[in-house]
Amino acid sequence: MAHVLVIDDDPLFREIAQEMLDQAGHAVTLASDGAKVDGLPAAPAPDLAVVDMLMPDRDGIETIADLTARWPTIKVIAVSAGGRNLEPSLLLRAAMALGAHATLAKPLEREAFLALVGSLLG
Repeated sequence: MAHVLVIDDDPLFREIAQEMLDQAGHAVTLASDGAKVDGLPAAPAPDLAVVDMLMPDRDGIETIADLTARWPTIKVIAVSAGGRNLEPSLLLRAAMALGAHATLAKPLEREAFLALVGSLLG
């Protein structure tokens, strides 16, 4: 069992991701934006974070940088549906360049999501 952070401003996305991860046997912590991660205890370190790229208070790029600085061994999956005049692929390429280990476009497909989570967790 792994500890997974799901950081997304969309409550429905958080609920769906949590349900999938719960069913796969993982412990899940939810945050509505990257700033909320600051209040989490430093230990035990989460194994994986699922991070939305577009959030109002702290965007995905800042959040990924914060996560990897705080927990150097954390694996990160960046997710995005795009945004105003921004294609998801552009945001996800930027996330990979800045420290994400993998990316997925929204909406999540259960099998692909859980396969990626499993492969990153080893």
